[in-house]
Amino acid sequence: MTTDKKRLYIISGILLAALLIALFAPAGSGRILAAILLLPGAAVCWLGLKKRNALSIHTKTVRMLISVMGLMYVVLYFLSAVMFGFVRTSYGLRWQVIIRYILPIAGIIAGAEILRHVLCVQHGKAGKVFAYFICLAAELLIQGGFADIHSFASFMDMVALRFFPGLLYNLLFNYLTVRYGFLPNIIYRALTVWVFYLIPYGSAISDGILALVNLFLPILIYFFIDALYERKKRYALGQKSLFRRALSKVLTAVVVMIMIGTVMLISNQFSYGALVIATESMTGELNKGDVAIFEKYEDQFLREGQVIVYEENGRMVVHRIADIKIINEVTRYYTKGDANEDTDAGFRLEGDIVGLVNYKLPYLGFPTLWLRSLFAR
Repeated sequence: MTTDKKRLYIISGILLAALLIALFAPAGSGRILAAILLLPGAAVCWLGLKKRNALSIHTKTVRMLISVMGLMYVVLYFLSAVMFGFVRTSYGLRWQVIIRYILPIAGIIAGAEILRHVLCVQHGKAGKVFAYFICLAAELLIQGGFADIHSFASFMDMVALRFFPGLLYNLLFNYLTVRYGFLPNIIYRALTVWVFYLIPYGSAISDGILALVNLFLPILIYFFIDALYERKKRYALGQKSLFRRALSKVLTAVVVMIMIGTVMLISNQFSYGALVIATESMTGELNKGDVAIFEKYEDQFLREGQVIVYEENGRMVVHRIADIKIINEVTRYYTKGDANEDTDAGFRLEGDIVGLVNYKLPYLGFPTLWLRSLFAR
């Protein structure tokens, strides 16, 4: 093993381990710690590891395009407030915000992207793999790390709303840094992350919609840049390489579609949602470990025998409508689990009903039940 490879493994391994630990620190401390780790780490890698690639002749053009795309993202975000409304945030150009958010995030972005570039241009895949996971950890630290995860629901929100978009964005950034250097990544991330901490107002757009946008955007940016500047190089690779690239794109598309579906179902902010069956009260129709797919309730006609999702004391329940009564012009829904002997206590009103169960995915909820049991300990 060469001296350069030894340095790469040692520096990268130490940084990755330290960032993983920082993910569990309180959000503010985690950001500051990440900046303190990444800036010197980037300097050590820049000075201690050889940089072996030559940048594309289109580097300046790509920087400009990335700047325009970043600005468009910011403009469209604030324009969305016309539809969803404005909300006042706790950010803005104040000393507390500068010290707690703006400076640490600027340090994380600069350090992570310089480090990414140096590691990605090393020979072999090890540098790219280390860069990917180090920068993914840095991305999660910018968004607060794991400090706010105290329940299974918050864990699933983190996975769908932060982790999935981070996976795709870091694939894009690895691709860009090899061909066009670290500046396009820093520009885009500064515009789409840092700028929001400077402005005390934001859009009331839901986290689920933002997560979907952030799943699509890195893919669109990749295909746009690739089509403009890498097409000739792609045709020069030959049929075997073309087949591998096509297969890679198909697999990526499948994974992305799974991510999109997961975000839509977990967020419960779209037409359909998902709920893991955690008890045996509906055994036969819905068994423990199944995933129930439900359509959001929006005044649809309900009938006896229909399986619904309703909220009771802060938890979601999936039971069947056993009886419907109209008393004083108010519709009351009485429910029962198929495997239960008695009907549920009390009754449900229309405001309690969350959705109508239409489909199920057998057994797919068991990993979720296992994770939920870990949080319950």
